[in-house]
Amino acid sequence: MTFKNTKNIAIFSIVALVSFGFTNAYAEENQGYKMIGDVQPVLTFTFRDGVETYEFPVFEMGESFSDNSGISFSVEGTVTDSPLLHKAMDEAYKYRFSNAAFDHQLKYFDVDVNFVKDDKSIITLDYSTCRIDNYQVETLDSNEYESYFKEIGFAIVDKIDFVCSGLNLDKTSKIPRNYSLTDYGDSGFTFANNMSTSVTFSFENGAEKIHFPVFNLISGYGESSENVNAEFAVEGVLDYYPLLFDAIDRSNQVSGMSTASNIDFDALVEFSNTESTLRGFDFTSCRVSDAQIRTQTDKEEGFTGKSGFVLVLQSTFTCSGVKGINMHYDALRGDAPTWKVTQITNEYVEPIQNTDGGLDVISTFTFADGIETIEFSMFKQSEVLSITEDTNTETVTDKATYPTIEFRGIVGDYPILYNHVDDKIKVQGMAGTSLVDLVDIDVDIMSDGKVIRGFNYMNCRAIDYTVETDPNSEESYVKNKFALENIFDFECQGYHPNNPAYDAMYKVEKANTQSSKDLRNTQDWRSDFTSE
Repeated sequence: MTFKNTKNIAIFSIVALVSFGFTNAYAEENQGYKMIGDVQPVLTFTFRDGVETYEFPVFEMGESFSDNSGISFSVEGTVTDSPLLHKAMDEAYKYRFSNAAFDHQLKYFDVDVNFVKDDKSIITLDYSTCRIDNYQVETLDSNEYESYFKEIGFAIVDKIDFVCSGLNLDKTSKIPRNYSLTDYGDSGFTFANNMSTSVTFSFENGAEKIHFPVFNLISGYGESSENVNAEFAVEGVLDYYPLLFDAIDRSNQVSGMSTASNIDFDALVEFSNTESTLRGFDFTSCRVSDAQIRTQTDKEEGFTGKSGFVLVLQSTFTCSGVKGINMHYDALRGDAPTWKVTQITNEYVEPIQNTDGGLDVISTFTFADGIETIEFSMFKQSEVLSITEDTNTETVTDKATYPTIEFRGIVGDYPILYNHVDDKIKVQGMAGTSLVDLVDIDVDIMSDGKVIRGFNYMNCRAIDYTVETDPNSEESYVKNKFALENIFDFECQGYHPNNPAYDAMYKVEKANTQSSKDLRNTQDWRSDFTSE
């Protein structure tokens, strides 16, 4: 039975109670909102006086499934004819200072949130005993003059906040028990350099491989005196994954309970382009620490048709360990024994070339095991003249800060650098290891093959490394463009700037003539030696 047929039956059974609202609910299906992934939140409000069903393009959970801090949600949609819902809002204002449990007929109600795709509900959130916590009517605009023009426009919307006493996640499919791998295929989005993310979740009763457009390595590589949890987050268009949602539902059931345990699983993250997998992470003993369903939107743009809406699932996972996957490093080393000192080299040029002025930043990393030359899209050095106050002495003195540098670029093929940060995580939190395996970094800023500026950084150590996607609200989904970045942070003990143009100005050319100092001392020649 489809979701639309279910709604028709519900309408027929309660038509004697209320004859309004349902037409409005169905009419809203044709308002023409652009929903990425064709997933629409449909909310059914069950009041004492009747039932109303509406499609709100914007839905947001107030708390995660895994939180133990209350249950709330918010909606946003164009003001429409909704008698019971608006009456409940009016009564909430009228009795806002009363503490009585049941002050008015419409104070408490249930809400079923169906996430509908192709006329079928893929996930249902059952909120029980809800009340209106707050609401407002607002005209959304671009915050600029643009909205006054017809092609941009305004949106007059209801913004409503709800607080409920209970939440039940109603899953539509049974959990498989065949211990097989289900690959849900490509996400369908476009990525810079074709570099995309897939995550394979391995549960006790099977595995699911899901391609997420958004991935963030939250923690795991950051320098710390204590052990750091391995934590990552993903985001993608809302869809139903039986095993993953079973873990999410379990995290909801055990939230706040010290005697219950969450579902434990492993996660294999792979970053691949159309040719091969260049990098990855192997996470062990993970659990769902945060999961939330919300709509990505930007002010009035989705309502006026300038942009759209996208209903996403945001999930965060905390794991007991992480191991970097760097298969190309072994291939680069060859068959040489690990105990034998081998100098290896590698070069990687960023395929994206769109720097203002055609400038290129070439960075050379000199490790103990080899040299790697990499072109990153973005290079950032700290303010090298910054100072701090040294309070460890009897008098407060100025102390120069260590120079730091950051490199950012689309995930690429630089296995020696990957190996360096992977080795650092093995000694994380161990005293006396921060100055082990230091690296020298030379940065050249080039124009038309000529070095116009340069920096030498000595004795650097990796203080953090992350991989992340930074989407622009709903625009990345609407415009179908995502970028998966590597971000490396280093702190160095030494710094030397280079200014080749200035040095060339004061370089004095010398004649190639022979000096008398170059002549041999003839007084030391033998007496029988003569020269004509």
